[in-house]
Amino acid sequence: MPDTVPIRFSTSVSLMFREIPILERFDAARRAGFEAVEIQVIEESDPDQMAAAARAAGIDVLLLNVSLGDFRTGGPALSGVPGREPAFRDAVAQALDAAATLGARLLHLGPSRVADQPREACLAAYRSNLRYAVERAAGYPVHLVIEPLNTVESPDILLSSLDLAAEIIGEIGGGIGIQYDLYHATLNGQDLIETYRHHRRLIRHVQFADAPGRHEPGTGAVDFAATFAALIREGYRGFAGAEYFPSRATADTLGWLPPLRTLVAS
Repeated sequence: MPDTVPIRFSTSVSLMFREIPILERFDAARRAGFEAVEIQVIEESDPDQMAAAARAAGIDVLLLNVSLGDFRTGGPALSGVPGREPAFRDAVAQALDAAATLGARLLHLGPSRVADQPREACLAAYRSNLRYAVERAAGYPVHLVIEPLNTVESPDILLSSLDLAAEIIGEIGGGIGIQYDLYHATLNGQDLIETYRHHRRLIRHVQFADAPGRHEPGTGAVDFAATFAALIREGYRGFAGAEYFPSRATADTLGWLPPLRTLVAS
């Protein structure tokens, strides 16, 4: 008989539970049945206060993003922008300190857009910045990850290909893994399982939202039961991070969670 699903579910307290203040979302996430939380927008609160809120709630902080800079307002951000290397380095240092405070095990180095400079120059800056991050993170108990995004919503995104992500990691010589977001992969037209199978040795974390729409499972076209069962079958044993925009109050969108927590790989 197959084993009960080993996938554990985390949730973004930056995108979800926004009906309540940030420091109350940690307890709300635990009470909803999540085993860990992710923080995509570190500037939303003080790391010490968030760490205290997580401890009081009895929930782990799994993942933290390096500051996104101006990415959320349509700007090119930090990680792959020639001339913004000092700002990226400062953001990495701040995020590493915050990750230590919060006990986060994963640190996402952040996306970037191609703005007013050649794509190859942006990729060169990105590679250099990732090398710096690997060196700077030495000695910290945290795994660095990069995440390809979709070109439907962000045609000018610098990193959209898992193949390119793997190539860059190989050039750097390791020290970084891939954050595999099923939502972005779906919009990019990728086969979710074949893509995972091809890159599984580098994938450190999986995130998800239904597509299209980026709402909760059941609002789009992704068969999450089949997808997660296949990921289990392929050997994935990490967390799956719910990173969606709830279509209504977050607690009212969680009907998908109980059945997926008891899923088996057949």
